[in-house]
Amino acid sequence: MSSTFFLKGKSRQVYKRKGENIKKKVKKANVPNLENGHESSDSDLEIKKFSDAEQSESDHETAEQKKLRLAKKYLEEIEREEAKRAEFKDVEDAVEKRLQRDYLEQKGKLRVEVANKYNVPTKENVRLIRVKEHRLTLTSVAVSNDNEYVFSGCKSGTFIKWSLKEKRRLGTVTYKTHSKYIKGGITSLALTTDCKYLAMADESNDIHIWDPHTLSHLHTFKGHKGPVIGLVFRKNTHDLYSASKDRSVKIWSLDEMAYVETLFGHQSPITAIDALTRERAITAGGRDTTVRIWKIVEESQLIFNGPQGSLDEVKLLDEEHFISGSDNGTISLWSVLKKKPLFSVTEAHGVDNAVPRWITSLATLLNSDLFASGSYDNNIRLWKIYDSYKKFEQMFSIEVNGFINCIQFTSDGQQLFAAVGQEHKSGRWFKDSNAKNGLIVANFNLSNK
Repeated sequence: MSSTFFLKGKSRQVYKRKGENIKKKVKKANVPNLENGHESSDSDLEIKKFSDAEQSESDHETAEQKKLRLAKKYLEEIEREEAKRAEFKDVEDAVEKRLQRDYLEQKGKLRVEVANKYNVPTKENVRLIRVKEHRLTLTSVAVSNDNEYVFSGCKSGTFIKWSLKEKRRLGTVTYKTHSKYIKGGITSLALTTDCKYLAMADESNDIHIWDPHTLSHLHTFKGHKGPVIGLVFRKNTHDLYSASKDRSVKIWSLDEMAYVETLFGHQSPITAIDALTRERAITAGGRDTTVRIWKIVEESQLIFNGPQGSLDEVKLLDEEHFISGSDNGTISLWSVLKKKPLFSVTEAHGVDNAVPRWITSLATLLNSDLFASGSYDNNIRLWKIYDSYKKFEQMFSIEVNGFINCIQFTSDGQQLFAAVGQEHKSGRWFKDSNAKNGLIVANFNLSNK
């Protein structure tokens, strides 16, 4: 099938010998300079010609014309200075706004209300991309921060790099071609903010680091005693957090390609992990029904008790709020300042044979009032947060067949990507034979309201 799918310390100085630059840069002319006894350069001639012309012009102008000429020159100089001043002011204003935004984001106070701009995308704006290398269920998606690339991974041990601008596939890494590194189905993909590193986990206990531009293998991290199910980079850094079925979180530094430390606390295998700018990670503990925020510098953790069942999904909205999803169909909104949810919606994706459908994926548009959820009811649902981040309600849904195993917005919110398939990303408890394994891309035409 076609891959076209997008709709839309001091720096070192080098000193040269005296006269070296002159010999290289000055081009000799054939016109002799009688005053100095050597040939003049082209630039000397141009300056002389200009000076002669100016002198000739001033000889023939009247006093009134001279005043007018000088006045015009003065006004032009003022205009240039004012233009520079305006330009500097624009830069200063931009810097001030950026610093203010970064400060608010760091404090968890940056909140942009955008949900009302979203409408249900038309069928033409929702596409399913299928390729033979993704023959099994897709499990993971990673979008670069600059919205240039998308990476998708699946159970057949393949991940693919896509170009958003060129609207095509750029490269493929498969189990067959890279069996030295890939030992099973892809469970998680993560990109650094600067797109320098791509981290990948499969069904083994190892983490593989790749160059996202060349797709060459760079390093393997070993240390977990169980399969790694979640990876996330701390924003604007090369610090990697990994979550495993061995119930631990590990921290790795890609600047040194080294292990840093291990965090313990969960009583059952970890099912999800996320992080933003602060030196913190947030995890969902599955059957222990807790969400934990790991305060790495303070060497402490915050514990939040969720609903009964398995707490499978967690995503940060900002540094102070997060969303969780459980296998009992409950989606909850939390504040880091309270131990219980601020608001919950039960059976958020309906029921199947009187059993609530699991929440299989969550995605947040950072620092906004918008998030999305996935299950296996053939719908990706978009939700709006309101009442000062204390409640949320469904806005609309996007029809998608199959298990929605991973969702991610582009950083500008213009597109939503989803990894879909016939099975749940973590097992094969039951199968949707009517679904197709592939990558969903939904394009939003944002309104101005």
